[in-house]
Amino acid sequence: MNALFIGYGRMGSAIGAAWLEAKLVDSISAVVRNPRASTSATLYPSLQALPQQPFDLIVVATKPAQVCAVLADLPDALCAGSLVISVAAGVTSASLEQALRRRCPVVRVMPNTAVLTGAGCTGLYAAGDVSSEQRACVARLFDAIGKAYWVEDEDQLDAVTALSGSGLAYYHLFSEALANAGAALGLPAELAKALAAQTAFGAASQQIQAGADFVELRTAVTSPNGTTAAAIAVFEQDRALRRLVEAAAQAAQRRSQELSQGA
Repeated sequence: MNALFIGYGRMGSAIGAAWLEAKLVDSISAVVRNPRASTSATLYPSLQALPQQPFDLIVVATKPAQVCAVLADLPDALCAGSLVISVAAGVTSASLEQALRRRCPVVRVMPNTAVLTGAGCTGLYAAGDVSSEQRACVARLFDAIGKAYWVEDEDQLDAVTALSGSGLAYYHLFSEALANAGAALGLPAELAKALAAQTAFGAASQQIQAGADFVELRTAVTSPNGTTAAAIAVFEQDRALRRLVEAAAQAAQRRSQELSQGA
């Protein structure tokens, strides 16, 4: 399978390199504004500079504002029989299909930046003309850089964005706050940072185990009247932490919806 990337920045190149390493694609061509040396792709300065032959897969990884213009300019010779994958936040499948003049089926994907380390979380949505074989192919591709999950309602991608797309930043913020708290308690700053990071890694490694239950994992650490119970009581007072997280996720979802509407 040969793939074309339109845009090949940090995320695009990380995805492409992982696919090549996993032998999920045979070759990658990429269109970038200022081509530089790449070990994973053959780079071209424009669509017109590409060999005018079909690609099995076309991944659009430009800035969202550029996506529709790029797809409208896509030559027929490049996209005959192709599947188009868009990683652009806020650009609906209807807009993508209109820009393509319905020449290709479209899948929207919402990966988070953990794909850079092979631990990504990606939401997937397929328009109606995507075949079951194509869906299976896309799932394999994005499972190669973490875990991929289908949503059946495109509007749910806004919630995916709020949860996993932006969620990495929430965890980083909590780790930052925990490290700062550790330093305030008298630990050296670098040690507090290392303890916070390793603890986050340990919690995540437990959470992804088959059958893991978040409540059970939490209660297993929380001995009655112990140190953890004292801390949890602060978080749970008036549901303060839960209400704050809910409000933050709702704010992220609203902003994703606004972007989809061009706001």
